[in-house]
Amino acid sequence: MEFFASDAMNGRGSGTRDEWIAATYIASHLRRWGLEPLGDEGGYVQAIAVERPELGSPPVLSVGDRRYVHGKEITVASITAPRLSGPLTRHQPGAVVPRGAVLLLPELTREMGEALAAAALVLARQNGCGPIRGQPGALPRVSPRTVGVRPAAARPACVALDGATYTAMENVAAGATVTLEGDVKNVTRSTTWNAVGRITGSDRQHAQEVILLSAHLDHLAPRPNAAAGADNIFNGADDDASGAVAVMELADAIARGPRPKRTIVFAWFGSEEAGGTGSRFFADKPVVPLERIIANLQFEMIGRPDAKVPPHTLWLTGYERSTLGPELARRGAKLVQDPHPEQSFFTRSDNIQFARRGVVAHTVSSFGLHKEYHTPADETRFIDFSHMTDAIRSMLAPIRWLADSTFKPEWLPGKKP
Repeated sequence: MEFFASDAMNGRGSGTRDEWIAATYIASHLRRWGLEPLGDEGGYVQAIAVERPELGSPPVLSVGDRRYVHGKEITVASITAPRLSGPLTRHQPGAVVPRGAVLLLPELTREMGEALAAAALVLARQNGCGPIRGQPGALPRVSPRTVGVRPAAARPACVALDGATYTAMENVAAGATVTLEGDVKNVTRSTTWNAVGRITGSDRQHAQEVILLSAHLDHLAPRPNAAAGADNIFNGADDDASGAVAVMELADAIARGPRPKRTIVFAWFGSEEAGGTGSRFFADKPVVPLERIIANLQFEMIGRPDAKVPPHTLWLTGYERSTLGPELARRGAKLVQDPHPEQSFFTRSDNIQFARRGVVAHTVSSFGLHKEYHTPADETRFIDFSHMTDAIRSMLAPIRWLADSTFKPEWLPGKKP
């Protein structure tokens, strides 16, 4: 961790050369431990080409001869492409959403992910899209696109309407064409990197079943507008050098022991901080079929204890959603339910890319909402290595058990995202 979160790594910013070095550093260890490479050209690193259109003017929502402008009558909370269009559909609980529909509903909740996967665009009441990033009225950022990969699942774009506009849309006939469009000023192209390796299961029958252990390897690039002489390197020791190192430790420990019956894939994703690009690429173009992945455990921010849970304890996002967390806890994992449900952490890490595609996927964490989060002060000096060591050690035997058992975790009724 002292190397991974050092000033020499310059914050491991998403899509930067420093992120590439971090992926290569992990790859060098995977080769030394004898894992099978799953990256490009027989190596452990995946290079992912990314394009992001930049808008030159506020996007406009139009239906018939009516136009509503971002920053005035509407606020574009998220946009997945410079132009989105489809027939207006009103949300009906339990009804199938037509593919490509523009869905009008009071509020977009995090529980609607699967039901809304077919929609191209959601129109919600003011504040109905949830927290909006960026300054009020600023041009929205278009979601990045991985070149040559067709997304299998994604959240729809969301536009928040002021009261008058929402009322006007309620009076528009169902099936009317609604379009959201912005002028493209520029398209930026970049690369992000994953590191991926595998231990193939020893049992011919069960080796087809895969456990995915993952973390994200990036953090934040230096901010150029820092005050003169101020520390502007966002080291990201807890976020997420701690998770990346945890998965490295697990890979090393499992590689040293007897080969598990099930296959284990270890993945470190790039550009989580820039919209989850690395994990989304992995989920859209998996190294093994997604239906063979029986569970994903993402490790995120486990370097410091959370005062809301007992000492040396981890919590699992979405613990109450599936049979995975309780069963691992029964086998000795120091796992409890997420004590911060209001933060919706279940949807805020790379696990959600897999959960929305049907995989039982959760994030292991102990983030206690510390004040160093996303600041230059997230440094190794604040890491509680005793807590982190005990936490990782408590997961090892349960993960070994999962890899040698026939137990298949399942979503509980109504809890699949």
